[in-house]
Amino acid sequence: MARQHAKVLQFYLITNHTEKTNYKPYSRSTKYITTVESSKPRPLFIYGTLRARPLLAWALTGDAANTEPISALARPAKVYGCARYTVRSRDYPAVIKKDGHEIDGDLLILETKSMRKKLDDFEGEMYTPTSVDVVLEDGIIVEADMYVWAGDQDALSDEPWELDTFVEERLQDWLDLFGGMEMIGEDDD
Repeated sequence: MARQHAKVLQFYLITNHTEKTNYKPYSRSTKYITTVESSKPRPLFIYGTLRARPLLAWALTGDAANTEPISALARPAKVYGCARYTVRSRDYPAVIKKDGHEIDGDLLILETKSMRKKLDDFEGEMYTPTSVDVVLEDGIIVEADMYVWAGDQDALSDEPWELDTFVEERLQDWLDLFGGMEMIGEDDD
């Protein structure tokens, strides 16, 4: 039991959360973190184009080369009960709830509400932030938000979406398109 508590505390120390946490046992070997009393935004699970560190850095800081501090905000993770598909005629994916499937991605622990607002604006109205259980590599389960497809199901292809393909074939085009632009967040209190 003490080892499990240490895992939870270690996770929060790594992610700069020193606030009081409320958690309950998820299983004998896993902790389920349900809330963080904080002025920070909820954790966010990303699974698509934002996993490309230069694009995430651009969205959060306006500088695609600023990947090192942005990478420190992310932890590899999975979400079960969802499937990722390519949106037809687009470079980006969408996630829908689907039993028996899982998706890989990253859990982001954002530092400010302004950062979260920038990502909400980047994703737009076709995605709805939805609460999901995110499983980290060490088995800790964190309640987080994930952008779930809110558009027409017919817009999704049967083709899975792959990060490596996006990075190799399309990332530079996206960075060129967004060059000189900056996402606007909001003032943090």
